[in-house]
Amino acid sequence: MQDIIQFLINNADVLGKVKDGTASLVGVSPEELKAIMEVFFEGQITQTAYYWR
Repeated sequence: MQDIIQFLINNADVLGKVKDGTASLVGVSPEELKAIMEVFFEGQITQTAYYWR
């Protein structure tokens, strides 16, 4: 988890894509993703639907 957070700190463009839903973090559970987004965006994120295409 620490490596993922460090990567997102160093790659703000990827963080923006994850926030927009155009990229995902492989191996990160929906609960972990929610926690990461809350840390970076201080709870400003609304929940998204998770589904397979």
